[in-house]
Amino acid sequence: MDRRIAFVVALALFVSSCGGSKSTPSSSASVAGNWQISLVDAGDTKATISQSGSLLQNNETVSGSLLFNDSACSGVGDVQGSVTGTDVSLAVNPTGSQINLTGTMGATSGSACSGSNACMGGTYITLSTGCADAKTVPSSGTWTATLVSPLSGNMTGTFTSSQGAAYSVTGKVSQGTNAGASSTPLSGSVTFGGGFCYSSANIVGSISGTAVVMNLVEADGTQIGQISGISSIDGSSVSGDYNNIGLGKGASSACVANGKGTATFTIGS
Repeated sequence: MDRRIAFVVALALFVSSCGGSKSTPSSSASVAGNWQISLVDAGDTKATISQSGSLLQNNETVSGSLLFNDSACSGVGDVQGSVTGTDVSLAVNPTGSQINLTGTMGATSGSACSGSNACMGGTYITLSTGCADAKTVPSSGTWTATLVSPLSGNMTGTFTSSQGAAYSVTGKVSQGTNAGASSTPLSGSVTFGGGFCYSSANIVGSISGTAVVMNLVEADGTQIGQISGISSIDGSSVSGDYNNIGLGKGASSACVANGKGTATFTIGS
């Protein structure tokens, strides 16, 4: 009887050790965040189309919303997909089309990511479901995507008017929580120097990929201006244009003469 018991115990230990020798699957890469995506048509490499927006991830399931820019077929599409290890599969469904992207995290067209920002890339197929007169529907080609760092921190920069006048700008901007939407809210405030037509303004804006819009509003919510520009991938700068949309309570005559121009900012801690 003792020999039988010893045999059963030994067998159990052997089976247990065999089962324990199996390697644990590696965790999947994270795709959560705000992405700038570029699609290049294999038949027309000049027809580069962009997508931008935010992805969410729950274990291996990916969701979110992306803005698809393609003339008549432009629109916001929900994202359904998965990530297994470093393999990525995404289906985007803007109005009138379906975009299926497959690829790999950590590489764009076979090249390693540049800098510290995550990237991914692979091949895509775009199918028409009722949209016409678009550049990339239907089509196939390659895609690359880069994760855009949050736009948050202290701002220092310059407004240069179309008349050549330069005004210093300081302030702070903060990017909201990723909710898987095609754009993420921005908030903050700015102070102007050098005799600009406003002394200060609040920021109510958004970012999608690298595209930035900052509406400048007074304390009562009246919009007095707008900054539209492009963020760097690492979130350290914004450059673009400004326009004084309205004349608020704090306006001066300089708003008419210097009502539009270029805006450049650096953003840091």
